Amino acid sequence: MADEHLWPALRAARAAGEHLRDRFDPVPASAGSCDGSGTSADISAEAIILDILEGSFPDHNVVSEERSPEFVPRPRWVIDPLDGTTNFHSGVPHFSVSIAYEGTGCPDLGIVYYVPDDRLFVAIEGDGAYVDGRPLELSGPVDLSDAVVVTGFDSLRRDDGGREYFRALVESTRGVRRMGSAAAELAFVAAGSFDVYFERKLDMWDTKAGTLIVTEAGVR
Repeated sequence: MADEHLWPALRAARAAGEHLRDRFDPVPASAGSCDGSGTSADISAEAIILDILEGSFPDHNVVSEERSPEFVPRPRWVIDPLDGTTNFHSGVPHFSVSIAYEGTGCPDLGIVYYVPDDRLFVAIEGDGAYVDGRPLELSGPVDLSDAVVVTGFDSLRRDDGGREYFRALVESTRGVRRMGSAAAELAFVAAGSFDVYFERKLDMWDTKAGTLIVTEAGVR
């Protein structure tokens, strides 16, 4: 049953990623300004994904930042067509496409397509996690003092203790990075590039696919 859902999802992720790659400008004409191009890229990439998924599964629900609230029944797709909008808009090559499937009676799926270097992370519930078809295997646990941590926080939320927990991470680990695409960074933890991902107050479309990938890779 996984293949029935996997192949359309893979097509959707790659099609949206190719669209974003074509639109990405590493030297934006108005660097640092906000002209809405990031948002329009979100919307057009989402339209590509929806066209494929709704064409294949017209009875399924879809949850996304652009489209629906979280509270819709399964079977459902949870998508973030452009995770890392600020990076994309600013010419920073760190963004991804995230697609997750939550089924009823068949395995869940998680796909994170890291667009800048064409890496495709895939997880199938109960069947492991993969990058470009190769199994992801962790080398083993790491002490927090030796860990490289990737994190994020919303700089607009001044009252959530973000600065305090960031300081605590800096003081207790080998290094901390704040990069701006939760889905990609969760996949990077599964691949061993980072040891820890930590962030609060994320939405489900930010994490649903990446969480399945790290879980199936053996991350605690």
